Amino acid sequence: MIILQLSIKNFLQYQWPLLLAFFVPCIILSVIYIVQGVYPFGNSSLMTVDLGQQYVDFFSYYRQTFYEDPSSFFYSFSKSIGGDMVGLWAYYLTSPFNFIFLIFPQNQISLAITCLTILKISLTGLSFGWLLKKSFNGHGFILAAFSISYALMGYTIVNQLNIMWLDGLIFLPLIAYGIEVLLSEKKGLLYSLFLALALFSNYYIAYMICLFLIGYFFFRLLGMSYDSNLSLMKKIKLNLSSVLLFFWHSLLGAGLSAFLLLPTFFSLLESKASYTKLLFDWETSFPFHEMLSKLMIGAFNFEQMPSGYPNIFIGSLALLSFCFYFFNQSFPLRERFFGLILTLFFIVSMNLKAFNIVWHALQYPIWYPYRFSFVVCFFMILNGFRSFMKMEGLRPLETFFSVILLAIIGINVYQNDYDFIEPIQIIITIVFSLLIIFMLIIKSQAYKWLLFLFFLVTIVEMGTNAQINLSRLSYVKQNSFSTYQHLLNTDISSIEDRDTGFYRIEKTFSRSKNDSFQTNYPSVSHFSSTFEKEMPKFFGQLGLPVGDGFVSYSNGTLLTDSFLGIKYYISEQNELYRNSLNETNLLNKLPLSEEKKQNKLINPDFQLSLIQTKPDLRAYLPFKESDKTVIYENPYALPILFGSDRNILTVEPPNNRPIQFQETIMRSLAGLPNKTSLFIPADFDTIVYQNIAVTQSFKNQSYVKQIFNEEASVTFQFKPKTNDSYYLTLDPNIKEEDVTFYLNGIPYTQYPTYRDVLVLNLAHLNKDDTITFKIALKKSRLSLNNFDLYRLDQDIFSSIIKKLQKNNLTIKNQSNTLIQGTITIQPDQELLFTSIPYSKGWSASIDGVPVETKKALNSLLVVPIKPGIHSVSLKYQPPWLKEGVILTFIVAGILAISHLLEIKINNKCDCND
Repeated sequence: MIILQLSIKNFLQYQWPLLLAFFVPCIILSVIYIVQGVYPFGNSSLMTVDLGQQYVDFFSYYRQTFYEDPSSFFYSFSKSIGGDMVGLWAYYLTSPFNFIFLIFPQNQISLAITCLTILKISLTGLSFGWLLKKSFNGHGFILAAFSISYALMGYTIVNQLNIMWLDGLIFLPLIAYGIEVLLSEKKGLLYSLFLALALFSNYYIAYMICLFLIGYFFFRLLGMSYDSNLSLMKKIKLNLSSVLLFFWHSLLGAGLSAFLLLPTFFSLLESKASYTKLLFDWETSFPFHEMLSKLMIGAFNFEQMPSGYPNIFIGSLALLSFCFYFFNQSFPLRERFFGLILTLFFIVSMNLKAFNIVWHALQYPIWYPYRFSFVVCFFMILNGFRSFMKMEGLRPLETFFSVILLAIIGINVYQNDYDFIEPIQIIITIVFSLLIIFMLIIKSQAYKWLLFLFFLVTIVEMGTNAQINLSRLSYVKQNSFSTYQHLLNTDISSIEDRDTGFYRIEKTFSRSKNDSFQTNYPSVSHFSSTFEKEMPKFFGQLGLPVGDGFVSYSNGTLLTDSFLGIKYYISEQNELYRNSLNETNLLNKLPLSEEKKQNKLINPDFQLSLIQTKPDLRAYLPFKESDKTVIYENPYALPILFGSDRNILTVEPPNNRPIQFQETIMRSLAGLPNKTSLFIPADFDTIVYQNIAVTQSFKNQSYVKQIFNEEASVTFQFKPKTNDSYYLTLDPNIKEEDVTFYLNGIPYTQYPTYRDVLVLNLAHLNKDDTITFKIALKKSRLSLNNFDLYRLDQDIFSSIIKKLQKNNLTIKNQSNTLIQGTITIQPDQELLFTSIPYSKGWSASIDGVPVETKKALNSLLVVPIKPGIHSVSLKYQPPWLKEGVILTFIVAGILAISHLLEIKINNKCDCND
């Protein structure tokens, strides 16, 4: 016990600056979260923007992978209709700190996010402090002050919602420490290991670190000092050996991560990298002087997220010390000159679009601009610390120019009138800067209390900046999230208790496009940066809202629901769907469930966020309801595998004709002749104009308000002659901000259009009812293109489904990476059609014999097969995974040998000396 107490005492005596570097950011953030009422300190949560729309769902999936199904690490049917997951893991989930999600239950995922955010930012300060202590003689309060500046810099606070990027900030100082060891001891093991760890944690941010390290290494190499007795040739050889070691160990560091990077690279070729266009724009994004605004305290608001200036706030102490670095003669002139070149390069990179796109892996970022600015902040803070440690104190001339420059910057920022900076922020920034200047003037007096004062001022300034920035974010209510989570879990459990087979589930509402990850069910909607490009393209051709990286299944038809295997639909309680069920309304016979009672108690004010209006739900059978939702079963849903005609291989998606594409797919699957029509063009009976002038004729018409300040609308009316479903195609140029839709006088919910012609459902089981579709103009003009009405022939559709459902599929073994079963192929069928995205990772065997897979509809997996009863096996293995694992083992062996050789060579050199 005494030994333990002495050990703790010694640890605290020598490591207290590092403890401050860790715990001060931890305490500051905790206090801010308490003030902001962030859960568990209130009813707010950090789940806003992408953290709420993507990451929180992926974190739930992370837990499910470890606790329920490890195969989903490689592939998951929760990712749209199926997709490779290695790339998604590499971008979002491979952080070693994510283990924290295994500790918390799923219903406390938001609390886990709060804890993880605080932990990562605190570790950022600790790792920077470690670098200062081990490589730059850092100690005491000044080590803690600069470490806190790094942990709470503007970049960290603003981007803490992108929680997976914070790993790069933690590992960058450790990588820099590895470079210091490489330069001083000629040993690159630590550098390779830390670089590999950064690449493993988040390759995207690690890519930016790698670019930075090229310049940083040569900067530090130029700052190396050698014995004056060494000859010029010897110095050149030493520098050359350091350069070779740097590049050699950089390759080894990348090679250690090959088991993840190689399959991720393949995944990127199919997703994020496929959007890359090598177009270099040599224009600047803004006048250079406007970047000065981000040096002000609290220089942030929500508008800075989608398109703003680089986040380079690092605090007065670090910034002023960095500026004085270039005039500090304690450092070699060659080093300071190269440091100036690097600094100018960084400034240009944060403005010149051509350089900016290179930093972002040849893709302009969507939201969160200048994501690499953390390396610029690291460079400034580190060299600010080095400068401070060798600074005797400010001379009068330095003081004079510092104050003049500070005044010029303050006046410039004030005159530009930025919407994210109030005059008080400028005043506070100047006050902190003047205080730091004064303390630097008296630094030469070596007062014992002065270093503590630097530390105290830094805490107040960085804490104030963090509080201002975080107070300008909109926080999602925790009780709304937890209520939705409970409601969805309950509904999904009801479906799983009813049906243990493979099927997909969709909803008329959503919290995010990744709800399927939150509750672990196969779906269609999805949003991620690693989404395969072919999927949004395919669903856009079917008439769904899509974009680069997302699909929203909010415009499905009876046809798409069928061949995609959407067997269950969860809808909000909606009289539009209930009233027309008439005598088949099973809901009238359903008892009030326990879930319905419970949901009332959880959050009675909770409202679902609707994404579609879907009258054709009346074609499905309701079997369960709660206070908020109704669950329907789709009798037309096809299995994930079924026999098909070979004609599907020849189908080419038409441009902007989703109805025709859907019809061709179903007709080809069933082997019907081209003259068979499922969708029959229909006409509106009447069109009613209110305050509208029609400026064009026929289908491509423009409608213009006659009196601008009064309401204006166009109402289309028709009376269905059958109970079939009616669908309307809508041009994507009509945006949410342009119009409001109404169906039979009730607001029509439609996910905001994006880039493809959409398909809207207007009626089902509405024979002889008058259907009105009203478009209310929000702006002065509206143009309607591709505005066509169609009737689905229910009889032909039903006959096709009955034919395709005769395959008698029996799945015997099923996981995310393996599907095995038996199937009966009809005499006129020669193809096994699947609603699985085509990928080279899928292999197939029929009756134990390997069969080459093919691609249908430019996107889906199909397998040639003969009529009869067959055993079928589909197996997925991520492309290049095996090669990546082998390469990692080889590189690990090479690194071990290389390290031993470096030790031997260094020992030999020491003996010669």
